[in-house]
Amino acid sequence: MKKDLFSESERLSEISKYLRRTFELWGYKEIFLPSVEEYSPNLRRGLKIAYNNEFYLVKPDMTSQIAFNMKSPKAMKIYYISEVLNDIRGKWQAGLEFIGGSEEYMAVEILSVVITSLEALNIQDFYIDVGSLAVWRNALSGMEKFEKSIFEALAKRNFGIIESLPISEEKKEELWRLFNFRGKKSGVEKVDRIVEALGDDRVFIDFGTIRPLPYYDDVIFEVYSPKLGKPIGGGGGYKIGGLSAFGFAFNLKALAKLYTGKFEKSRKVLKGLDSYREARRLVKLGIPVEVRENEDSTS
Repeated sequence: MKKDLFSESERLSEISKYLRRTFELWGYKEIFLPSVEEYSPNLRRGLKIAYNNEFYLVKPDMTSQIAFNMKSPKAMKIYYISEVLNDIRGKWQAGLEFIGGSEEYMAVEILSVVITSLEALNIQDFYIDVGSLAVWRNALSGMEKFEKSIFEALAKRNFGIIESLPISEEKKEELWRLFNFRGKKSGVEKVDRIVEALGDDRVFIDFGTIRPLPYYDDVIFEVYSPKLGKPIGGGGGYKIGGLSAFGFAFNLKALAKLYTGKFEKSRKVLKGLDSYREARRLVKLGIPVEVRENEDSTS
């Protein structure tokens, strides 16, 4: 059954309005990037096309696209609302990038924006799992040949993949503890400080959390709702040039399933062509309006 494009668009528009307002309250500015980029192995996802014997990507991953276009990295706070393609499959995202701060401060700020964005949509039933790639890299020191399989196990939440590897039982027990760790205190100072600074009961340390994109370098997180089976967003820290950065993206369609707000707002209803002068005055004052034709008007 074909989806109702216009009804879906109305929901995404309403959600985006609240997100834009929240992002800008935190000091982020919207960025508009081209839909098509010349192909580069540094760009992720996107739809690969050929034109005049050259390859291009249509709507690639936004974080990699921002890094690709930033020839001289500088500190900035930006946000975007865009569709991202993975081959021909598209996903509408709203995300932030904090570039040029210290990792812990950026992580706490980005996670604070996530929390207040969801609260602005009156979505209270959620939780955030914060993980660390550095913890896993330390645990896998000397076992790099198994890293791909172990990260696959994390992504699939399937410890059986690790269990089948030819490594010692002692190491398997260590990895099992990491795989299943979830709490408020981990003994990893950086992660503990981030969660403590947030002071929100919905934020946990979960070392089983993993993100599939390769540019993340340590702290990562995912946002969940018990009402949905997949993450509604996620992000993490990365490097861009010589600067540290931290970003995240919401899945807008996932948010649309959780958002229960009313779309119809209280509007001042005016009638007739002559009412447009009054409508302009009200709009200047920030009052929502709707101008209707007179009942006796003819088309």
